[in-house]
Amino acid sequence: MKKTILLLVFSIAMCSSLFAQNTSDKKIDKKVNAYVEAVENNLTLTDEEKETIVTLRKGHAIAFYELNEKYEKGSEELKKNRKENNKEFSKLLAIAFGKDRAKEIINAAKKNKGKGKGKGKGKKKKKN
Repeated sequence: MKKTILLLVFSIAMCSSLFAQNTSDKKIDKKVNAYVEAVENNLTLTDEEKETIVTLRKGHAIAFYELNEKYEKGSEELKKNRKENNKEFSKLLAIAFGKDRAKEIINAAKKNKGKGKGKGKGKKKKKN
């Protein structure tokens, strides 16, 4: 079952990549590699886990770029579809790795913003 789902996701990613060639391929590879590096910095991954993450993240990134091309920047449709894309990615991770391991991977990929530094906190810039 796990391999079938991964094959399906990989097939969709490959078909989609035919439409998103050239410049976006490099951007997608950069995004995927950065994501995997962030996860590896915080977790130990087996080769199989790494391969699965690369496949899933590549499909996620391709869908992301397709959405950006399809919808106007900042539109409600774009925001809604990005959320759906993110939820689908999370679901696929949970299917591939189980709920707990998927949460570990997602949390490991998040950028560490440091303690006490959240949105809206800190000094405001003065207007000149």
